[in-house]
Amino acid sequence: MKEFSNNSPRYFVVEMSVKIEHYINSIVALILGVKFRNTKSFGNSNEALSFNAKANLLLDLEYLEKNDRIKFQIFMEIRNKFAHLYEIDTFEKCFELTRNYNKLLKIYEIDEKGNSLEEDMNYMFICLSLDITSILKAIEERILNEMSKKFTQRRFTEEVYKKNIEYFKEHPENKESVNHFIEFIKNIILNEVDEKIKNKENPHI
Repeated sequence: MKEFSNNSPRYFVVEMSVKIEHYINSIVALILGVKFRNTKSFGNSNEALSFNAKANLLLDLEYLEKNDRIKFQIFMEIRNKFAHLYEIDTFEKCFELTRNYNKLLKIYEIDEKGNSLEEDMNYMFICLSLDITSILKAIEERILNEMSKKFTQRRFTEEVYKKNIEYFKEHPENKESVNHFIEFIKNIILNEVDEKIKNKENPHI
């Protein structure tokens, strides 16, 4: 089919939406601690969560800003028009229906026009796709950092608790002094972890 060739707007939009939805699936599954390929919520069945539902979940969990949520909404509107309406085979026809092209121009602060409106709209969709990918990448990094920090804190707490019990059995008279020292060391370690996360280093090293 000509309208679904590798160079067609429809092919490009659908291909990009598949990749971005795969990315958002992996991120939401990471938050929930599940393997998305083995779940109904992220699978290919009718019971799977919609793109908008997953974006709203990221918003509710405060991983996604409200201004960025608008970008996800526009992206999905464009995707739906190309995927479900046969007559929509150009960006001009698509934006004529969605009526959100001017909103994108405002979001990305673009006021110059090129020689072709279709090419301008194509470029705008590329900007939107790259922006959403960048947003998801930042969310993923934040989640991994949070997980690393929680893991480090849990390991520290478990080890201290274990050693405390052993030591206090032998030296009950030193309990208060040891607890103060442990709190001091704990703060040093947590500050080091925060610094490593800030510098995008592995906090376990």
